[in-house]
Amino acid sequence: MKPSSPKNTKSSVKSSVKKQTKEKEESLLPFHPLPLFFPLPVSLNRKSKSFFLILNIFIFLQCSSFQEKPKEVYHKDIAKTEKVVLSKIEEVRDSGIKSLSYMYLLGDGVVHSGSLGVDNKEQIKRFKIGSITKLFTGIALLQLQENGKLQLDDPVSKYLPEVNVMPSRGNKYREVTIRDILTHQSGFPSDRASGFFLSPETKDPEILDAFRSLPQTLSQMERNEPGKAHSYSNFGFGLLGIVIERTSGIGIEEYFQKFIFSKAGMKHSTLLELSEGSELVSGYSGLFWKTKTVRPVIRDLTAGSLSTTGEDMGLFMKALFQSKRGNGLLSPSSFLEFHSKQKGPSSNFQMKLGLPVLMEEKKIGDKSIWISGHSGSLPPFFADLIYDPESETASFLVGNTLSFSTASIRPANKDILDICYEYKTGLKWEDPPLSERKNQNQLDGFYGLYVSPLGVHEVKQGNPPKLEMMGFDFDLVEKDNRFGTNLRLFFGLIPIKQKNLESMRIEFETWEETPIFTMYSLNAAKGSWGFGVLVRPDYRLPEKSFLTTYKTKDPYSLISRVELKEDKRGFLNATVYYSLGGMENSNQFPCQLESESTLRILGFGRNLGERVDLKKVNGRPVLVYSGIQFLGD
Repeated sequence: MKPSSPKNTKSSVKSSVKKQTKEKEESLLPFHPLPLFFPLPVSLNRKSKSFFLILNIFIFLQCSSFQEKPKEVYHKDIAKTEKVVLSKIEEVRDSGIKSLSYMYLLGDGVVHSGSLGVDNKEQIKRFKIGSITKLFTGIALLQLQENGKLQLDDPVSKYLPEVNVMPSRGNKYREVTIRDILTHQSGFPSDRASGFFLSPETKDPEILDAFRSLPQTLSQMERNEPGKAHSYSNFGFGLLGIVIERTSGIGIEEYFQKFIFSKAGMKHSTLLELSEGSELVSGYSGLFWKTKTVRPVIRDLTAGSLSTTGEDMGLFMKALFQSKRGNGLLSPSSFLEFHSKQKGPSSNFQMKLGLPVLMEEKKIGDKSIWISGHSGSLPPFFADLIYDPESETASFLVGNTLSFSTASIRPANKDILDICYEYKTGLKWEDPPLSERKNQNQLDGFYGLYVSPLGVHEVKQGNPPKLEMMGFDFDLVEKDNRFGTNLRLFFGLIPIKQKNLESMRIEFETWEETPIFTMYSLNAAKGSWGFGVLVRPDYRLPEKSFLTTYKTKDPYSLISRVELKEDKRGFLNATVYYSLGGMENSNQFPCQLESESTLRILGFGRNLGERVDLKKVNGRPVLVYSGIQFLGD
């Protein structure tokens, strides 16, 4: 089976892809917003959940890795290149994804695009691309800076005075700038979960009303210190959309249509739900049997609502690259700034941020190549975009199914970019070597409990010492003057041999005099998973009646329930359950009492360092988190 092409715009689509529209499509075989992990179905028993915890380990490793480098030579061989790229896309579809859309650029300005599992004879089908929307938001802000409407280093309060009434966790914090928000170091909460998902029947005017209500919620939120740590924030990017509206003087959809989509020739892209001539493809979820999910409609438009096609994404990248020559979406200087490594918190991370593109280093000899991109998850949709600004090669994949197969999208997309780059340049890049580390990590002073965006961990003494992660104990063994990991399951009888697991490295160090650890693996830059911070809980617990399960009555709530309990170690733990694409995922957050009615989630990073309030209403325990009031059992 060959992929079919969408209806053409004025941009050409390679003839070899066009011919495939006539071929009959075979039938298809009958997951991150916290998306490094696979959501656990609600109904599973404890033994079944253990299986999915194991699955999470492999998805966690696979989502951040390239596949084996291709051995074939693709340089200027268009027939071989197209054949292999399309076969890799088909492999992703055959892994269990209902529908895919894709595009790739070989550095010659020609957009190669198409779709699988989509009937293009009736109407163009759009796919949600989640947080890739953030790149469009960054471009809009740079355009406004070019036109003198704002400066990225302006205090955001200049355009959002509502920020001035926002409570601060500490005293004398400096002002938050637009650049702080663009680079996820504003100290704003990661999400405003209350009202994040809207009813799938919500009309566009109501979506815009909900979006424009975001500044009014600032007085109910609390901010942490800006510049302290990277903390990924959808909430902040929603607020940036309001800045775009107020400084441009027009609505956010009109701005994107006029100054980004139309300029690039993108005819089937929108932040909203309705778009003439196209409709959103249905989404599916399921481990073995796929069921149709409800349409994911969100309030934070400029954080992750954009829906588009593979061809439109190709036209977008083509117009972005034309910025280098002064006739694209940005000026040449803004294009350079978009891809410049931004200053951030003082942490020894390899991953770098642009505005807000994610940047990762590759090596060709002694030369560094900084590839750029972003992934996006709005379950059941998952998308990945990656490109090289210098060679103007790019690859994009998006699927509509939340399942085991979700994990195959990102590594396949990166593999395709490898091929595109070799086609254009004749060169193959490699991962940069490990930085020199003269002394092996010493664990004295590093044993104990840690919290990171991936959950709660414990570094345990032993021979060898162990790191508990996702409910499993990983042996810490000396490798490369660092620690590597070994994993044995089922009472130590079955060793897990997996290339990415064996390549994982863990470094222990101090950050602002606090013990931390960072992890990385094949092609997963150090710091891309955040870092674990040593916590020293004081083991105080709230009144016993507050140790219960809390639920919300909102059927579309991002957070379905919260469990507050004393964990096996004897300290306070909050388990937050997220409803995503028809499945349920959970994160564990260790907490400490700040007062009889206030808890603090420990650590630094996404959803960490935030406040939880407790109170009684008519004698019933109530928990307030991320703007949602949950009723206790």
